Amino acid sequence: MMKVLVTASFGRIAHRLIPMLVQAGVEVRAVDPDPKNVTALKNLGASEVIVGDLRRDDIIDQEVAGIDKIFLILPDMLDGMPSMGERLIKAAEKAHVKHFVFSSCLDTVMPLLQHWEKYQIESMLMGSTLNYTILKPSSYMEMHFPAGPGSAFETGEYTSFIGMDQPGNMISISDIAAAGAKVLLSDDEYYFASFDLCGKINQSMRADFDYLCQQIGKKPVVHMIPVPVTPSAHANEQLGRMQAYHSNHPFVGNSFDFEHLMGREPKTFATYVQETLATMAATK
Repeated sequence: MMKVLVTASFGRIAHRLIPMLVQAGVEVRAVDPDPKNVTALKNLGASEVIVGDLRRDDIIDQEVAGIDKIFLILPDMLDGMPSMGERLIKAAEKAHVKHFVFSSCLDTVMPLLQHWEKYQIESMLMGSTLNYTILKPSSYMEMHFPAGPGSAFETGEYTSFIGMDQPGNMISISDIAAAGAKVLLSDDEYYFASFDLCGKINQSMRADFDYLCQQIGKKPVVHMIPVPVTPSAHANEQLGRMQAYHSNHPFVGNSFDFEHLMGREPKTFATYVQETLATMAATK
């Protein structure tokens, strides 16, 4: 049985990826810093959960032992990612990992700190002896427009510290996970390939929000706020750069790579909205 390591296992992508892999007969090793998440990860299907900071060398050694493939997702707003990536790549080489799949980001724009970090890891992979695949998703629909109590789906209100009027691209997290599963379940056909994972339509967040509000019959209300301040200097720098860049530059993409990889079109934002509203109605 193939054994796959999935990092950032309690995150948005992994929550969808792990059940897909388990359903396909894959044994999944998860890693998470919080012991409170072990039961939930086991319920998702992970056969093993390593608890610890994935930046530590001893945790990295545990992660790769006996692993066939790796799916690396970086945690949000955590510092030390390039050095962690370098150590993980070296450990994977030493352990003769068959395939290393990295979830990076679309276009790796240098002014954005998290993009620069991912670019460094991409470069390390390209210079390694590993068989690698790089997935480069655009923005996540479910992150920008989450469902649930008090969300824009209920209130018609949206809070943002980033300007809403630049053209952008969004893809569903379920599509990112499906692409990850397809690559991991393959043999060698996707070695040394890089895929942009983008939605079909490029348009502003304001246009997306206006559409959502039309569907729920509410007038759109946008609350612009200052850049949030966190206890982490690294996270503060990321957020500040995000606000400055995305408020003033387009972040667009093309769905060609996704369609070529998956043999279908990606989920549209309209479909995501309709599915979410149907789910909310069914649970009332």
